[in-house]
Amino acid sequence: MSGAWLKKARGRKGLSQLEFAELIGRSESWVSKIETNSIRLKDLDLAERIADVLGVPLAGVLGLDTSVSGGAAASVSGGHTRVQSAVPQVTDAREWEMWDSMKRRWFLTQAALAALAVTEALRPGPSDAVLATVFERDGVDEQTVASLEQVVLGWRQAYRTASAQTLLGPAHSTLNLLVEMAPDAGPRQDRVVSLIGQMSALVGTMLMLDMADFEGARHFLTVSARAGHQSRDAELTALALGCRAFHAAYGQEPDPRESLRFAEGALVAAETGIHPRTHAWLQAVTSEMRATAGEDSSCRRALDISAALLGQPERDRPWLGIGAFGTAKLTAYRGGDLSCLGQHSQAQATLMEALHALDPSMRKHRCTAFIDLAESFARSGDIDAACEHAGSALTIIQKTRHADSLKRVDVLHRKVTMTRAPAARRLGEKLIGCKAVVT
Repeated sequence: MSGAWLKKARGRKGLSQLEFAELIGRSESWVSKIETNSIRLKDLDLAERIADVLGVPLAGVLGLDTSVSGGAAASVSGGHTRVQSAVPQVTDAREWEMWDSMKRRWFLTQAALAALAVTEALRPGPSDAVLATVFERDGVDEQTVASLEQVVLGWRQAYRTASAQTLLGPAHSTLNLLVEMAPDAGPRQDRVVSLIGQMSALVGTMLMLDMADFEGARHFLTVSARAGHQSRDAELTALALGCRAFHAAYGQEPDPRESLRFAEGALVAAETGIHPRTHAWLQAVTSEMRATAGEDSSCRRALDISAALLGQPERDRPWLGIGAFGTAKLTAYRGGDLSCLGQHSQAQATLMEALHALDPSMRKHRCTAFIDLAESFARSGDIDAACEHAGSALTIIQKTRHADSLKRVDVLHRKVTMTRAPAARRLGEKLIGCKAVVT
């Protein structure tokens, strides 16, 4: 919540700081500190009282209808940037009610603000050689950072199978740990900040695609891009921009041009020499945006470049992507692109090839391929086949609870219902059952 926002809302009600404080059960000095942004609101019950007293929406009090802003005072100690005040802490997980969308967004926005404050305060410092001397007895040791890198890698890979409801809690806890450690990371600061960006990209992706919370996702994708810049990690920057391309393409107000600009920006970052699999994924993302725009030749060119990159030797450093990306997933991208371009016969054969190649553990990738296949059959007039493959997608969605996939099947069902085909009725029955479980 912005202090200026609260002060203005209080003024509209004609309340002094003392009068307002008495109505909400706090001291006048507490109100003053909130309005000058010296402290943050961390109590949901109090937020509800404030909303009631001021006659404003709870979302306004929680700061969910304003842009993210924040920072942390910093000072230079021994030639290195340090956070001057206490490290910002994300909200206690015991206050979190995941199934209440308003409270979930508020809770996770606090986490994003804390991470953003740290990445803004930790400016790039001197070389590692200098830092090693400055922090000879202070900082996070190599074994700890290396272990955290493996933990973050595990969470990102788990996304291919785990539901957001399962993964979001551990991801938040890991992000909390990294935010707390970053100011004292010493010569390994850039690596810890990069890990903050990786976890923020994962949380943003889950909010965006799994829970359809595009506003909450935007905060975390901003943190991810900022962390990539602060840690001089071109691959993380490219990953964050690739995620923003999806955000622009499939948000509440889709903007194809903006999504393509983000995808192209990611490819510019990739020119610095990032992991070939990350670069290949970005080319596949770009192909999808090109297909949406009806650009057949540029779409195919991006797919061919992606295939060539996947053929390059892997680097020692693990790629920073979320879930998995390989030849089978690229085949699925190609099939989806062909369907979008109206080449349904070829799209259907390509998507069937992808489904045979995709490992059963890659639930979300298989679900997307099933939906792409169903949409292609629906566009070509084969309603029975469309409903069959949409039903296969629903079986997976019951396990992954993937909101974006459920939305796509719902849209497909509304279209095929107009045909009055028996298969459409059966799909509708399965859809209702799935909604009861997922939402």
